[in-house]
Amino acid sequence: MSPASRARALDPFAFINYGTVVTLVVVMVLGLSNMGIVHGAEAIYIFGDSYLDTGNIPATVVPYGSNWPGYPAGRWSDGRGLTDYFAELFGLPTPTPYLHLKNDSSPLQGINFARTAAGITYAFGVTELDSQVDDMEALVHNDVLTNDHLKKSVTVLNIGVNDYDVRNFQAPFQESAFRVQELKTYVHTVVNGIAVNIVRLHSFGIRNIVVLNLPLLVCMPLSTLEVALDFKACSSNNTFINETSLHNSLLQQRVRMLNQNLKGLNVIIADQAKAFGQLFYHGSDYGFVNPLTPCCHGSNNYNLYSYVCGQVDAEGKPIYTVCKDPNKAVLFDVIHPTQAASKTMVDLYASVSGYTSEGPKLKDWIRKYNV
Repeated sequence: MSPASRARALDPFAFINYGTVVTLVVVMVLGLSNMGIVHGAEAIYIFGDSYLDTGNIPATVVPYGSNWPGYPAGRWSDGRGLTDYFAELFGLPTPTPYLHLKNDSSPLQGINFARTAAGITYAFGVTELDSQVDDMEALVHNDVLTNDHLKKSVTVLNIGVNDYDVRNFQAPFQESAFRVQELKTYVHTVVNGIAVNIVRLHSFGIRNIVVLNLPLLVCMPLSTLEVALDFKACSSNNTFINETSLHNSLLQQRVRMLNQNLKGLNVIIADQAKAFGQLFYHGSDYGFVNPLTPCCHGSNNYNLYSYVCGQVDAEGKPIYTVCKDPNKAVLFDVIHPTQAASKTMVDLYASVSGYTSEGPKLKDWIRKYNV
């Protein structure tokens, strides 16, 4: 059994008690004593799914990239994405996608391991978070990334949407006592998978981690397909409501326990649900118009796949429409934020109280931990 498979099979807090913590804490203390003030961070490492992917599994069709740089540039957006704005916040360039690395000796200011459609589970058949962390582990073992370097870096992690998406496609909108209990078990699997991999990242030397919680699924076109809402209102479906609530609550519990049990670990949660909610419900305050309506989508016949942006017919003609100004839309396609929305959300995490948990605003968090 691979290390990733063994880790996934363990409860994250049983993993913590294996006896490695004392060693890890000693290493952390010794390293921290020699750590100077770092303006921004030495490097940024990204893990997760298409919200953060910048080219490992790229968007290669028009109209992605239409706002920047004018052609598809690997992001599932009209332009820049969350990764770009997190990197900018920490004073770093956008990290190189892992699959684009030319050689291990390249000077690194960060790596993006995120893969579109990835999850904790195998989700849509794409590399799991475990495997992304395996990729970093290989670089650590080959001395490409050192413990001291990673202590002075920051990590951003966003995962989970695809785990719930694939589950809902398999058994959509079912409500029952069994279904509720099944959901609770599934949520524990997903959140514990995140926790286990945070422990693994800590063992490599990483101390400063921004974790995004689950976005507001009830307002995504994925959930509004069940009724003819025509992007005019969020769904009231309890499955989506419970998934988001249970996941985000348990994630906060797990992060709090990890921060308490692994001295030196500084995990902060960026409240993606609250940020999306602010834009969906108060979008006009930020210049967004019809914030529930995706900028790019296909025909409206309540079939998710007919909503896909960028599809063409047999003659190569577009079977989708694109809004006139993506800067006024929250979503570019049926799930991914526009460049304007990504920037606004990172600004909220950085500068406005209440959009992070288990820590202060991101700008204050940066100063507090000298990230």
